[in-house]
Amino acid sequence: MKNISFDHIFESDAAKIVKKHGSSNTKQIEHLKRTVALIIKEELTKKQREILDMYFFRGMNCTQIAKALKVNKSTISRTKSRGLATIAKMLKYYNFR
Repeated sequence: MKNISFDHIFESDAAKIVKKHGSSNTKQIEHLKRTVALIIKEELTKKQREILDMYFFRGMNCTQIAKALKVNKSTISRTKSRGLATIAKMLKYYNFR
């Protein structure tokens, strides 16, 4: 499986860390990136990873993804939302210190 990076999704989280801890937080940001990558790898389903990859990296919208995967657009939207919710839920417990 190819290595997927979701760095750009969490830029706002990184900005929150910078605001809270100053600009010398490289270690915290790198830890956050590794944590997100692990969450994606271990907690998301294969389908969620595939849809998020198509959406964020290939620039496809839900309609295009639905056509490509031959499923209903609402299925794509729901799967994408659940994947992002899982990431957010897991990050809720992440210690930003």
